[in-house]
Amino acid sequence: MVNEKDEKVIEVSDIGSDEKLNENFGLSTTGKIFFAAAAAYLAGKVGSGAFLKLRGKPDELRAVVDALVASKVFQDELRRPGATIDSVIEKMNMKNMTAAKFKQITGKSWPI
Repeated sequence: MVNEKDEKVIEVSDIGSDEKLNENFGLSTTGKIFFAAAAAYLAGKVGSGAFLKLRGKPDELRAVVDALVASKVFQDELRRPGATIDSVIEKMNMKNMTAAKFKQITGKSWPI
């Protein structure tokens, strides 16, 4: 667990920039830190909110949380023994809907 001194506060508006992570997503250094932490969360390597704090407008924060949770639920379903095609597609559709809402609100693509 990371102590409070090591927490990183990220402004939602700082997530994107002209700096390219790859061909598809322009991410600032802050955005890279955020999505690396999100990927660690999705992989089950850290607990939720273990070392990041977000600041932004309420609708931006809700979009981030909803997209992150839907991505986690989708990843968990992919790994779940006994998952069906229908259950995976249902979780994938929810992830895609929250990613679209994230883009609508922030103007940035959800890369995970």
